[in-house]
Amino acid sequence: MPSVQQLGDLYLIDTEHVGRLKTVGVFLLPAADGRFALIETGSAVSLPILEAGIQQAGFAPEALAAILVTHIHLDHAGAAGVLARRYGAEVYVHQVGAPHLADPSRLIASAERIYGPDMARLWGEVVAVPETQLRALAGGERLRILGHELRVLYTPGHASHHVCFLFEGALFTGDAAAIKLPGSPVIRPATPPPEVDLERWEASLDALLAVAPERLLLTHFGAVSEPQEHLLAVKERNRLWAEAILAGLQAGEDDAALIRRITALGEAELRAAGAPPELIALHSETSSYPMTVVGLKRYWLKHHPERLS
Repeated sequence: MPSVQQLGDLYLIDTEHVGRLKTVGVFLLPAADGRFALIETGSAVSLPILEAGIQQAGFAPEALAAILVTHIHLDHAGAAGVLARRYGAEVYVHQVGAPHLADPSRLIASAERIYGPDMARLWGEVVAVPETQLRALAGGERLRILGHELRVLYTPGHASHHVCFLFEGALFTGDAAAIKLPGSPVIRPATPPPEVDLERWEASLDALLAVAPERLLLTHFGAVSEPQEHLLAVKERNRLWAEAILAGLQAGEDDAALIRRITALGEAELRAAGAPPELIALHSETSSYPMTVVGLKRYWLKHHPERLS
């Protein structure tokens, strides 16, 4: 696939995050007058690739008018501050996440605890979005952006500050619809720390099913043409992996053993579906097994400690 794909009235730009193709996407929504909005920003380290993709799609980066992020994790909103300051764009984000874009110090500190010395290589410089350019969302809004109407759906579960955007039957899902990479036959859970809540996530998936989208647009990665089937499968995949971690916790396994357990499950699924070795290796990076263990272990400890004995 090209680094920029036209999807009807939209464009999908591959940010080629740290050299990985087709893993982190940004969507471009054009206006008739040459301006445009971005849904997601990718990481700050990917900005040169993103701006080159904007130009490849036929737009000047200076015409960026609005940024909509599904949530504030750095692969989705890491470049929001730099772009907002550089081009004056308004940034739309859930009200729980907005303070962390205005002052990203806690966001950065949390990421540094996870990524340590790899922080700069993976995410680049994370800077504040000017408060005057922030537009906080609660969910339920109907936004008018560059002549287009987008409906905001509050979809917690992956994160408490997660929203999805519905545009003319296309649903921008962030991580609410999990991960499905091009060429992969398998949907992979996106369950990193610290806020996974499977009950709220399942309610969010029900809300997405209720709006009956015609297609899904996944940040990781691209268009899904069978939205109902996909969203139902996300529920099943999340629960399957969560139950695997629960079984390990009930057996008294430490983190290393839990990582081995979920790695064996994930790789067996991919092999059974005929995935080649390079795709299996890529999946281990885009849906990290250690991160999965930390996220789902925290879910069980926080929400269902009674299940651990």
